[in-house]
Amino acid sequence: FTSVSETAEVFKPEILKGNDKDEHKNEYRFVCPYAGQFRCSLTNLVFVMEGEGEVRYSTVSWDSHRLEPLNMLEHVMQPAGPLYNINCFNGSISGLHLPHCEIFSEEDMDCLAVAHYTGGNVPIIDPLKVTEAYVMIDIKDLSIFGLIKRSIFPPSPVVAQVLVFLRPITVRQENILDVHLLPWNVPLSEVKHQHAKNTHISTSSKCFLIPGTQYRLCCQPKRSTVQPATEEFGFHFGPNYHPTFEVFVNVRNKEVKLSLMDDIEGREVWVPRRVCTGQDVELPVHRRLTGSEFVNTNRHHLIQKVTSVMEIADGLCAKGMITTEMYNEVHVKEPCQNKMRALWKALDSGGPSVTAEFYRLLKEKEPHLVEDLVSGPNSPQ
Repeated sequence: FTSVSETAEVFKPEILKGNDKDEHKNEYRFVCPYAGQFRCSLTNLVFVMEGEGEVRYSTVSWDSHRLEPLNMLEHVMQPAGPLYNINCFNGSISGLHLPHCEIFSEEDMDCLAVAHYTGGNVPIIDPLKVTEAYVMIDIKDLSIFGLIKRSIFPPSPVVAQVLVFLRPITVRQENILDVHLLPWNVPLSEVKHQHAKNTHISTSSKCFLIPGTQYRLCCQPKRSTVQPATEEFGFHFGPNYHPTFEVFVNVRNKEVKLSLMDDIEGREVWVPRRVCTGQDVELPVHRRLTGSEFVNTNRHHLIQKVTSVMEIADGLCAKGMITTEMYNEVHVKEPCQNKMRALWKALDSGGPSVTAEFYRLLKEKEPHLVEDLVSGPNSPQ
């Protein structure tokens, strides 16, 4: 898609975490320094600002009471993008550009509009201009804005995205991939936040799908299991982003090939992509154990498998983290398992700093053991 304007400045908003009432909702914050056009790097919304000010915005649900007025219009309209609640403090917004995912023909260039939910009313705003990427409107009052489209039969293709997430490894030692088929203008940040325990796997995601059409996800190696066999592409914009497909892959397979086919016509609409499911996938911060957490989580395995006990004890003693008495107790114990049990008493009494130093020394002396435990059954869940 082309940029809405060559003069639009790109900004990355501050993300304000949801409250206890709705922890799965992000609120975005942008402090505008001066007048101009500014595009959000996460939602692709463009704000036309008259001057400096603070903008806060978030997605809200297209629930039944918001959809009902659209069904009462002369031409039935349906959502064509996320619904945004927008507020501006100490400044003013004069225009808004909402990203769309339509592929226009000459017959349906006028199918898009914007619903403005304000004070119990839902005025429909006709666009000033529609480009291949944006619907542009002037605005006076702020509240809730949502892109809508006239229902077209039969449905026409739209620009869509295939998003792939890796779940934490299961006790059955399977990798489970969640595959989402979503309209192109659904922000990735919203989906990632809702599935924060999973790891997003970056891949080229753009494709062209027809709402209401059945699609089949194909996976190699063929020993992998995909469920369901086929699924309809729904033109949905939250509030929940459930996976369209689940793929069950043996944990020993470090990569798979995924593709998407139109189940009726039998043609590929998203050509095969290599998707990494192994250790090269970067874990989210909250799934990376600290040194102390790793040591405590893997206590049993470390007692049984660490062989460099005295080298680690030497390092702790040199830094004054265990007493000479503790060191001597470790030294006289046999075999290594009993040495580790004695050393563990020192870790328990020494606190987090001693445990962290033990972890550092362990990575230095026995890196392969640490690597095996990180990727094995006690990897972070």
